[in-house]
Formats: sequence, structure tokens, C-alpha cells
Amino acid sequence: MPPSSPPAPPPANRVSGNWTGVGSDSFSAERVTWTLTQSDSTVTGRVAFTPIDPNDGSCAACHKLRTGTVSGTIDGATLMLRMNFPAGSDGPTPICVTDLIATATVNGNQLSGTYAGTDSCEGFYANGQLMLTGPALQR
Repeated sequence: MPPSSPPAPPPANRVSGNWTGVGSDSFSAERVTWTLTQSDSTVTGRVAFTPIDPNDGSCAACHKLRTGTVSGTIDGATLMLRMNFPAGSDGPTPICVTDLIATATVNGNQLSGTYAGTDSCEGFYANGQLMLTGPALQR
């Protein structure tokens, strides 16, 4: 019988836990919270966007009040995630569906990245930037 292949090494970074920070895109800025669970290289969890200014009653701020899911992978220091905010969620724009794709670099408990995607009410999200802080690096 041929020898079995050794198991793949675990990812260099462990991202399970709460990540918080800010983001901004072609519509406006937002506070971002990710609650991530990692199993090998697979990452899943929850995402929440809230307006930077909770008293901002603008349409742009209204579209930043939403929750959804996160799914993706981590390979070394590169995190690739899909953020999905479904219709019918608890935000003030329950008819809108938002799908965003994020690519980020993890450096210890700091994460920086970009995102883009679409919103069924607003159109295309462009020039998205993320800066989040998370749990201490675990290997």
C-alpha cells in the first residue's frame, strides 16, 4: 500500500473571533463588525454594517444599516470573503439585496482590504476599503 500523503498544514493565520473597524465605499463610510469562525481554510460568520454617525438620516446612511452573512477562505495572510445582506433583513431597506466581495490582508490582529459588489436598490459599490482590528494572532 502506498504511503498516505501528509495532512495539509493549517493556515498561517487564525481569524476566528470578532473583528471591528471602519469601511468606506462609493456611497458612504460605515462601521463594520465581522464575527468569524474558521475551520481549516474555510471562514464563515456574520457581518453588520452601521452608519458612522447613528444620527445621520441620509439615504446613504440608511443603506449602511444592515446585517448578513460572511463566507470565504483564508490562504496564508490573504482572506477572501463574500458578504451577503439578504432581502428581508432587519435593516430599514428590507427589499434590497447586497452582495460584496472582499479581499483582505491579515497582519496579526489587523486587517486591511478592499471590497466591491452590487446592491439591488443602489447599484454598484465601488472603491470599498476596510480597516478592522480583531483577536490576537493565533497560530
